[in-house]
Amino acid sequence: MSASISSLIKHPLVFRGRDHRHSADGSELRLPFGQTNLDKACAGGVPASGVLSIRALAGQGELQLLNNVLLQKAGTQKRIIWLPNRLQLNPNWMCQTPYQQQSWVVNTPNEADALWACEQAIRSQACCCIVIYLAQVEPKAARRLQVLARQYDCLVVLVHPGNRSPGALPVNIDMALSFDMRQWFVDLHRVTGAWPQQHIAIEHPLPASNDAIVNAFRQFSSNDVTAIHEVS
Repeated sequence: MSASISSLIKHPLVFRGRDHRHSADGSELRLPFGQTNLDKACAGGVPASGVLSIRALAGQGELQLLNNVLLQKAGTQKRIIWLPNRLQLNPNWMCQTPYQQQSWVVNTPNEADALWACEQAIRSQACCCIVIYLAQVEPKAARRLQVLARQYDCLVVLVHPGNRSPGALPVNIDMALSFDMRQWFVDLHRVTGAWPQQHIAIEHPLPASNDAIVNAFRQFSSNDVTAIHEVS
């Protein structure tokens, strides 16, 4: 019977919601996002190891949302690997981060190579966090990364549009970043230790409208050069 159960839980589509690491006092080790509503819905934050899936378009502000989590992982002094997969990371943003010296950007020609590089980086045990951008995520691949990341104590962040993955992925947290009018929201499709929730309001640094751009043009048209420099 035990052999049958062991074979069953290894299946890539089986999600073990209670399978997570614990801190020294027995409580689950989680890293807070720094967003009160989101951290409460996620039972304190994202588990320190495993996979975090973010359904968002590249440049939508997903890295700003992750900034507090990345800062905590950077405290281990291990590498942070970026796999943009033919996307261009903003070098100005990267240079301003406190963990730029720990960051390595690995460019790959396709998603298969990106997934292979991600797995090898996890196994190297030299990385505390891996951020990988994909156009499509299969549940089997997500589950494979989840198992490896838990085994080698690494946090893997999957950033993808999510339109090709209608169901919740077998990972620690599967969330979607979106905005409605002037407010940003996070939809939790799956989270270990808590229930899925919709429309969790967060404070996002990016505006949900073009007001900032419109105001900048107005200031420029009035020859207010100082205001333009302050905006930039």
